[in-house]
Formats: sequence, structure tokens, C-alpha cells
Amino acid sequence: MAGCAQSHMRLILSRMRREPDLRGYAVTHPSGPLIPPQAAGWHQLIYAVSGVLVVDTAEGRWTLPRHRALWVPAGVAHRLRVVHRSALRILYAGERARLLPAGCRVLDVPPLLRELVVHLVEHAPMSLDEPRHARLVAVLQDLLVELPADAALLLPAPVDTRAMAATELVTDLDVAAVCRRVGVGRRTLERLFLAETGMSIGQWRRRRRMLDAVAHLAGGLPVADVALRVGYTTPSAFSAAFRTELGMSPSRWQPS
Repeated sequence: MAGCAQSHMRLILSRMRREPDLRGYAVTHPSGPLIPPQAAGWHQLIYAVSGVLVVDTAEGRWTLPRHRALWVPAGVAHRLRVVHRSALRILYAGERARLLPAGCRVLDVPPLLRELVVHLVEHAPMSLDEPRHARLVAVLQDLLVELPADAALLLPAPVDTRAMAATELVTDLDVAAVCRRVGVGRRTLERLFLAETGMSIGQWRRRRRMLDAVAHLAGGLPVADVALRVGYTTPSAFSAAFRTELGMSPSRWQPS
């Protein structure tokens, strides 16, 4: 009996010393840079219940309206910026609660997943040693692995310094002017963009404009105003380009 009691006590002490498997972070933040808690070895599921987030990684820039979340594996450096006042929820998952494979990905957040993420953040920390917690985490994982990634919300980032400089200019200047400012030939610049982003300069510029448009639309601006902001003279031309790039009408991204 004494041996069983000692064994039970060792198990309790082991659980007390062990890190939780899930932590949560919640904050409502105005527009501007945001630096949430960072911890080595923790994966992150970043989600804005309301508002719009932009997340920069070495891979590129991810735009997150309120019905999208970003999975960031442990060790991936990233920066957050709030575009419109946002209610941010982050789930930090330890290695035992690894929810998705390697690689950043944007995921759709249907209503059930939204409520579960909010619930888990509110009730964290959680441990897989607790059966109730383990069941909730298992449901979360089941929901996440079934969701397709939305690659259209990524703006790939080039690495070459000339291409990087061009990204700061290409939305406001034509390609010839960009080449003169950067000091590189058009053919070379096109080759760099295609090799490092998988897009031509024109495709990259269109994606940049459409993702800027997503942020404005999700913030509640009318379609006509957004069209002018991203360089289109008519809402109809903007809507056609938007649908071609992102596969749905601009109004689908506005707050309900």
C-alpha cells in the first residue's frame, strides 16, 4: 500500500512540475505593431476574433481578417501588426499538443472552431494529463487537420536585396521606373521575382493590392472606396480583378 501511495505521489509531483500543453493569450489592441508573449519551443495559432492582423515571416506577409487564423510552428520568427482594432486570441501549443505539421498556413475559422479557440484561450493553461483537457485538444486537432490552407492570403517575400527594394516601389510606380530606381534591368528583376516568389512582378503587385483590399474591406470600408485606395478607377474593374485573384467577391470579406 505504501508503495502505491508513493507512486501516486510521484505522479502528482511530476504533473505539477510539467509545463502545461496549452497556454492562452487574449488582448484587444488598436492599430499598430503588436508584440505578444514569445516563448521558445511553443507553436502558435494566431486568431483575431474581430479586426484585421498582418503577420510577417521570412516566407512573406500573411493577411488575417476575422475569419482566418495563422498556424506558426515553433522557431518561426514573426512580427504582428494590427491593421484595424482587433480582439486577438493566441493558443500556444507545446510539443505534446502539436496540432498541425510543419510550415505556416492560413486556415478558415468556421463558427465551431471559433468558439472552441475562444473557450480554450479563456480556460488555459491546459494539460493533456487531464482527461477533460485532452478531449478538448483532440477536438481542436480534428477540426484543424480537416481545414484546407488558404495560400492566396500570403504575399511571398523575395530575398534578393534588389527585389526587396522593388517591393517597396512597385505598387506606386510602373515597372520601368522601379528598375531605374533599383538599378537593375527589367529582365533581371522579372527573373528574380519569378525565382523567389513564384510570381511575375505584375502578379506580385496585383496580389499586394488585393491583400491590402482585404484588410480595408474587413475593416468595414465600402467596396467603391477600397477600389480607389488600391488603384482601380471603377468598382466593377476592381471587383473583377479581386474575384480573379481571390476567388470570391469583395463583399464576402466585409463584416457581417
